[in-house]
Amino acid sequence: MVAVEAGRTERRARAAVALVFLTNGLVYANLLPRFPQIKADLGLSNTQLGLAVAAMPFAALLAGLTAGPLIARFTSARVASFGMAVIALGVVLVGFAPSWALFATAMLLVGASDAVVDVAQNAHGLRVQRATAGRSSTGSTRSGRSGRSRAG
Repeated sequence: MVAVEAGRTERRARAAVALVFLTNGLVYANLLPRFPQIKADLGLSNTQLGLAVAAMPFAALLAGLTAGPLIARFTSARVASFGMAVIALGVVLVGFAPSWALFATAMLLVGASDAVVDVAQNAHGLRVQRATAGRSSTGSTRSGRSGRSRAG
């Protein structure tokens, strides 16, 4: 009975990690095609759109440094889960932004959260891999993320 529970727990953990990778990818993949419509709706110039979009990697560079301490304090699972909720909120804000300033702020939020989630989901994937007797799970989790481009 214990072996059956352990096997079920391992499968659920691997599936959860793959689901986080997939969700992260799908959320981001659904953001990119919206940029032309957002540009038109807000009446942005190419420069304004470029600056708002550039806020995302800028925030990612800064926030990525906080991932390690956050994971050490709250665990990789919690950081990835909470971060995905923050990314989803940021994407919703991007879609409903009434101004360039809110659009750029939402892009900052998405970029910062995505950087932390990327580290947390990878750390958790490795944690699950170690817990499942070293069976590699990185291939299956990465396939979930790369599948986003086809699904999104």
